[in-house]
Amino acid sequence: MRFKNYIDCFIAIKNIITACITNVCDEVFGLKEKLFFVTNTNTQPLKEKNSLLQSLKYSLLFVGMFFLPSGAFAQNGTLSGVLKLENGTPITYAAVAVKNTKNQVITDDEGKFEFRGLAFGQYEIEVSSIEITRKSINVEFKGSNERIILVVEPSESLGLKEVVINVKTEKKEVETKGFAVNVIDTQKMALQSIQTNELLDRSAGVRIRQDGGLGSKIDYNINGLSGNAVKVFIDGVPASNFGSSYSLNSIPPALIERIEVYKGVVPANLSEDALGGAINIILKKKTRNTLVTSYSLGSFNTHQWNIAGNYRKENGLTVDASAFYNYSDNNYEVWGKSIAFKDYTGQTKTDQRAKRFHDAYKSSGVKFEAGFTDVKWADRFMVGGILSKDYKEVQHGITMDNVYGDRHTRRNSSIATLTYSKNDFFAKGFSLKVDASYSYLKRQAIDTVGVMYDWTGKPIMYPDGTYVKYSSGAEVASAKTLGINTDKTLFVRTNLGYTINSNNTIYANYMYNNFIRGISDELQPLGLQLLENTRDLQKNIVSFTYENLAFSQKLRTNIFYKHYFQKATSNEPYRKDIVTGVPNYEMRVFTKKSDFSGYGITLSYELNPNLYLLGSAEKAMRLPSPNELFGNVNDNLLAPAGELKPETSYNVNIGVNWSGLKFGDHSIRLNTSLFYRDTKGMIRESIRAGSFTYSQFENLENVMSRGIDAEIIYDYAKKFNLSFNVSKFESLFNTQFDANGAPYLFYRMQIRNEPSFKFNINAVYYQDDLFAKNSKASIYYNISYVDEFLRNWANVGGKNLDYIPTQFSNSLGIAYTFPSNRFTISVDAKNIFDQQIFDNFGLQKPGRAFYAKLTYSLTSK
Repeated sequence: MRFKNYIDCFIAIKNIITACITNVCDEVFGLKEKLFFVTNTNTQPLKEKNSLLQSLKYSLLFVGMFFLPSGAFAQNGTLSGVLKLENGTPITYAAVAVKNTKNQVITDDEGKFEFRGLAFGQYEIEVSSIEITRKSINVEFKGSNERIILVVEPSESLGLKEVVINVKTEKKEVETKGFAVNVIDTQKMALQSIQTNELLDRSAGVRIRQDGGLGSKIDYNINGLSGNAVKVFIDGVPASNFGSSYSLNSIPPALIERIEVYKGVVPANLSEDALGGAINIILKKKTRNTLVTSYSLGSFNTHQWNIAGNYRKENGLTVDASAFYNYSDNNYEVWGKSIAFKDYTGQTKTDQRAKRFHDAYKSSGVKFEAGFTDVKWADRFMVGGILSKDYKEVQHGITMDNVYGDRHTRRNSSIATLTYSKNDFFAKGFSLKVDASYSYLKRQAIDTVGVMYDWTGKPIMYPDGTYVKYSSGAEVASAKTLGINTDKTLFVRTNLGYTINSNNTIYANYMYNNFIRGISDELQPLGLQLLENTRDLQKNIVSFTYENLAFSQKLRTNIFYKHYFQKATSNEPYRKDIVTGVPNYEMRVFTKKSDFSGYGITLSYELNPNLYLLGSAEKAMRLPSPNELFGNVNDNLLAPAGELKPETSYNVNIGVNWSGLKFGDHSIRLNTSLFYRDTKGMIRESIRAGSFTYSQFENLENVMSRGIDAEIIYDYAKKFNLSFNVSKFESLFNTQFDANGAPYLFYRMQIRNEPSFKFNINAVYYQDDLFAKNSKASIYYNISYVDEFLRNWANVGGKNLDYIPTQFSNSLGIAYTFPSNRFTISVDAKNIFDQQIFDNFGLQKPGRAFYAKLTYSLTSK
């Protein structure tokens, strides 16, 4: 009976809700566009257009049933517009503010601006720039989405004194929250023939560790901590959930809005066990209709194409789609002592010069999202999917000593995603953001030929013309393999916030990540195939944050707490023995649970609008990742020899963000940070003993890292920009005695395979109206320097230490945008002096290379 009452109650409520939403739909569906001329005295609305979209009303009815609270209480929308002169010239980088609120933005390169989540009502909009006469207009904002065109008058004299509105861009807002963070704006760099990882490598404190050319394995190093200690996110979702075919290796800068690089302490809302920092890629999410595509052609038969489009209807229905394709032969020249020619007798000629011949890479992918943006019941509600795949030929193992000619890998990924966010959820001051995804990733290693190759690119042959083969029948493994790993990952993260008042906000975050790997190989004995072969990893992270603004909102404090839960399970079949000629197979079962907590604080103090003091400290925890615990068939990565423990670290950062030196057309900005890390059980990749092929992870007992990074940026009249960043640190073994009480041989020695000093110089010169009016041209030059570093352990007591030599690379490029502002062509020359560039365990990267890129952009007016 009680159950029946519940049903009756639900039906009654449903009927009421349906009636209410129907009325709301009839009233507010549509977009209102107004045009204003800003004169010395008043504003004149010239036109108003209303439209009713009945076809989508019932879609909102369905979705509104699930998000009633926000729809019932919130009366918010998006007020957007464009600022321009009567002749149509857009006013760029002008301040647009809603008076008596904190809503302040600056116009973009097209004079466009946008206020999201703005409550309905009467507002006074104030515009300010040295190019125009400062004015205010009154706007009645009552539609869920409203667009205005502000036609302003040019300033009579650029020398007039004006009231300056201090506006924090999203970049500035992130940089002044107390975290040691760099924010990379990709807008102008996206026109160059440059990969996303190259942009990151030019950032202070960041070093990209790459095994070779396009598509090769990549690790990220931030101030001495690397590998999975540095977490990578795509729109706040762990990039590992998307698979390697949809990653920073394949996503072009043109699809990225900005890149946030956290060095040390990571915001709790990212809800991950990052230890050394994090890289958060924010993809473009335009709310106006856009289409951008580009194609790049370059050395080593490299082709890169991408396209991104956005379509938004007046009622908030939004569709985002993007696609990419990458291909390269990666047949660049290599030379040195690891490059050897061999014959069937085993005689070897070292220090040769050759081209890579089995290193092609191909990747493609498409990302699609559809939903609603800036409507009453959601700021953003999108459901989508990602399909991607890649193919990679394998040229060698962890070093270049053994070369292959037939081994290759394939990867495919299928991902479903859901995003929902809403400010003033349920009631004013509450915010909710939910990210969820389910991914199915399949990777396969194919190694069935087993013919020996050397760096000539040809198989080694006997005098009778037959091939020299490995006894195992495979180039890498102990037996032929068609090994397949299937990874299934369910990810859910919920962020709930509540703004108590203008100075106090609290957040609660929960992340659930369930990883299941299945392992199979049709070439294995049938007895092994019949046994379950799985690796499971379940991770839960709960975090709480309190944010306070004090001293007239000059001091911003974040205090956070995190708790980590992880359970790892491995079911691994193996051959125990052979009894009377019959193999006996058994299961090796491994289960480990982890339960840890961490906490921290960040501080930001505004001495003046151009000078901020920043500080952060935390006790951080990182749990081993699936690849670290279970290995990876595609990357010649083995499971660790023993139990791999979590790593912990005490991190401290102190920094300064200063942008106050301005004189005439000159300006200088400075960001600098001092850091200290005390890490226990650091998880590091190492070469497997006696192997030139495999690697595996291990714990280093006690490592201390300390150093400084800094970035100085000089601008002149928007025509010349010069940036210089440098990072210097040391990561030292901090264990004085071993377990037996004997002096530890590596005490205070720099850890292996870790570059500790780098700097980067980037200069750009801009020239407008070159060859044609309204055209834009730029020429840029980049210098990258990395000091020598120890490749492997020093031969203690000996003289021959194995070092990776100093890296010094120079790149040059030119870009030209035609007057229509739709076509841009760029030409880039990388490593123009053809320097020999190495990384990781002595793997050589591409030499001199040339690229040309054409970009087409179309944006609705």
